[in-house]
Amino acid sequence: MHNFNWDDLKYLLAVARAGSLTGAAKALSVNHTTVGRRLSALQERAGTRLFDRTSDGLVATQAGEEVRRIAERMEADAQALDAQILGLDERLAGHLVVTTMDIVVHRHREAFRAFGEHYPAIELELVVDNTLRNLTRREADVALRTTNTPTPTLFGRKLGRLEFALYAGRSLFEANERSGDPGAYPWLGWPEHLGAALTEKWMAEHVPNARVACRVDSTLVMLDLLRAGVGIGFAHCIDADPDSDLVRLRDVEPGFGMDFWVLTHPELRNTSRIRAFMKHFADATRGWEDRFAGASTV
Repeated sequence: MHNFNWDDLKYLLAVARAGSLTGAAKALSVNHTTVGRRLSALQERAGTRLFDRTSDGLVATQAGEEVRRIAERMEADAQALDAQILGLDERLAGHLVVTTMDIVVHRHREAFRAFGEHYPAIELELVVDNTLRNLTRREADVALRTTNTPTPTLFGRKLGRLEFALYAGRSLFEANERSGDPGAYPWLGWPEHLGAALTEKWMAEHVPNARVACRVDSTLVMLDLLRAGVGIGFAHCIDADPDSDLVRLRDVEPGFGMDFWVLTHPELRNTSRIRAFMKHFADATRGWEDRFAGASTV
């Protein structure tokens, strides 16, 4: 085995499954260069080529397939051990500070309930605001955030990709004779300090004369004002689509998508209660891809 360890082999496994460095990088939530470097180091250590480049992508050689089988057994063992440690250890205890946004707590309240039920000795403190607390300075232990540029020095998992669309309250939609024209409505916006550049740019290009009825710094308040018919605005599809009081005016807006992450400081990654929380949320959001993506149509 040439002293391979699981940290090495998970890169080989990701490449074998994805058939490309890009696909493996996405699966591992790392960059393309990192996967290429780790794969090259693996092949050098093995003393043989583990993948061939073909028209169908990267295909494992015979040696690569043998290593892949070993890696899959190690993966199964690691998952079983992880489940045993995190799922059965009732001694997990202590204070855990999680920073996030109000909409995340609202959307995933069942996941928070289940976590508290499963780990009753962990005292969870939620710091709920739109400011990303500094994990490096230990202002929080874990962050649940939407960002396309997570701090490179943090450790975490991408839980999904949230897409946005334009919504109106049903009452406002019907009062405007069910118009799909964004220029026919008053608007809801975000305060300047939150830097909602995508929204402001879109409005400048598509509805330059729009009247902004209200700016708010809370996603939950934004949804309430949408329902009340104060104005129209962009919202996460996963939060707005199930709401019968809201109407989607357009398809998912290209270029607005944001990745949803659970993050911590690297030095805390092996702390039992933090590992438990991060795994719990990864499990709780597994299979939510279509909901995050706003797969339903207008």
